[in-house]
Amino acid sequence: MNEEENALRSTPRTGTRAGQLVDRGWARVEGAWTSVSDAAARSTVGRWFKGVEQPNVADWALLGAICALAFMTFLYGDVKATFEHSFNFLDAVAAGRPQDFYQIAIENSTFGHPAVYDVPIYAVFGIWNIPTWLLYRFGDFDYLNSTPAQLWLKLMLVLFALVAARLMMAIAKTLGMTVARSKWVAFYFLSSMALFVPVFVIVQYDIISVTFMLAGLLAYMKGRTRAFLFWFLIAITFKLFALFIFIPLVLLREKRIPRALGQILVGVLGLLLCRLLYRGDLAFEVSTGGFTDLMLDRLRVAGFTWQSSIPVPLFVVFIVGLAIFAYAKRASSTRELQAFAIYLSLAAFLVFCAIVPLNPYWIALVAPFSVLIIFANPKYLTLNSLLEVAIGTTLFLIYMLVGYSMYNSGIFKDLVFGQFIPPASPQRFYTPGEILNAVGISGNNVIFLVGFMIACVLAVLIINYPRASFIEGMPNAEPIKRSVVWVRLAAMAGFCALLFGMYLIPARPTAYSSVSSAPTTTAVDILAPDSFVQEEIEFDDTLRVDTVQVGIDAGGVTWINSAVITATITDSSGATVFEGETPANAIGVGLASFPAGGLILEADEVYTLRLSGIQSEGEPAYVQVNPDVDEFLTIQNNEIVDGDLVMVLQGTTVD
Repeated sequence: MNEEENALRSTPRTGTRAGQLVDRGWARVEGAWTSVSDAAARSTVGRWFKGVEQPNVADWALLGAICALAFMTFLYGDVKATFEHSFNFLDAVAAGRPQDFYQIAIENSTFGHPAVYDVPIYAVFGIWNIPTWLLYRFGDFDYLNSTPAQLWLKLMLVLFALVAARLMMAIAKTLGMTVARSKWVAFYFLSSMALFVPVFVIVQYDIISVTFMLAGLLAYMKGRTRAFLFWFLIAITFKLFALFIFIPLVLLREKRIPRALGQILVGVLGLLLCRLLYRGDLAFEVSTGGFTDLMLDRLRVAGFTWQSSIPVPLFVVFIVGLAIFAYAKRASSTRELQAFAIYLSLAAFLVFCAIVPLNPYWIALVAPFSVLIIFANPKYLTLNSLLEVAIGTTLFLIYMLVGYSMYNSGIFKDLVFGQFIPPASPQRFYTPGEILNAVGISGNNVIFLVGFMIACVLAVLIINYPRASFIEGMPNAEPIKRSVVWVRLAAMAGFCALLFGMYLIPARPTAYSSVSSAPTTTAVDILAPDSFVQEEIEFDDTLRVDTVQVGIDAGGVTWINSAVITATITDSSGATVFEGETPANAIGVGLASFPAGGLILEADEVYTLRLSGIQSEGEPAYVQVNPDVDEFLTIQNNEIVDGDLVMVLQGTTVD
């Protein structure tokens, strides 16, 4: 609102002629604005934007397009090991030797990756892959290098995700939502970063266990105990993660200890049967023992020390406390039981993903329960929606920045896009984390991202605790904001864009490089007064240089230090042809960049690159040297140095 409108509004409304004119003028302004607003709302775009009773065709089309692109493009290589072991399982069954499956898997492992899971996972993959197995058995089909075979494998996990989405709708209707509203629940689930990345990008199989957990939760909410136990019995045989919520759910409803213990025993019968089938099998112990120990070790990483020497795993403390709380909680109604069933499941998996070192795709365990709580809580729809996106997106950013290995160009090579479009040669970025570093989001930001993520986790757990007002107002009836829907889709698209950028962006042309994998440093602190390091450089071709990069070790320069590193290039006559500077506290250890703007270095001309500093505050910076290359004369404070400076001249030769 501008000053004139404020003045009009603040004018006293008197019975004078002037006051009446002001009133009429303001009424005309308000009327005109209302007319414009109403016209916009009545327009086709306005009706589409406001029509949020259920996802419309455009919403589903955008979501489908992003998911289809990811489905046809990305495949993380780990799933190929499971693909091969599913064939080993079918071979074992066809040979009448299912008890020898783990030994057969050891003997037939292209990737040197044993069958680390219990046998039901391989059975499910095997049943799905029977068509490709038959082609392999009778046609010598190279399934591990076949794009159609990989897509067929991936399709199974996508179908599990779609079944899980249908179960989410059924749970939503059980909570009292309309059919139209339940479609938003399915849409939120399929557009969750916590579901999209694990299923459509990384192609991991926690979605199988999640689907059976959701079937069990639906039965639980309807009071069908036998079906609840049956579905969780299956889920637990796939991944032990299901135990994290199965035990609290049993204790939340069953307060008679003998009956609760009996139900828990029923739930783990499938797992016990699998272990009994292979009890004493050395191949089984060799294949699964180390993997199981590794997973248990991760539960012990985050914690504290008791009596100076005994580590106490924080997650174990939390999950035991959650089970005790579930037993102590007395739900007074079915609605309260349903609300706490969702909340306890969310808390178990959310805390697991927040404090346990994990494979990031395990966040798929959180996806259904974080979406269900959004639509169960009668308040905070928009806030909860944004928190859910923030947690999932931040987790994946953190693992990109710490160098998690799954995000590299190999994720493209097996499916359609990679078969037709080769990667940039050479690539400028080899991981999406390098792109983040290039735009200023470096590994130094990880601690802040972790803090932000944990703050979001705490916010979700606090504002979604099922208090009396939560139970009475459940489910949520607030209108969906289409802008929030776009945020969800933008997070998915942005993640894909990072991967495509890593794969397709070519490296800047390099006219000269003396980079070393094992550089040394000069003895001279170039930030000290009157100190310098310089090198005489001469090239056979004329170079056009866009950026001068020099290896610097400024790891000892803190953020509050205002020292500046300078770089100058002079020609043989002593004339300065280039000057550049950069803050010493922004370098760390690596290449310091000085934009050169198309600097021309003439062929056969001797130039001198000189590095020094100004505004020293006593913290040192050193220049990196490649000891294996000694083409140019390098000097530090008038003393000759063996080796050449670590240097990259980004640019091209000039004809």
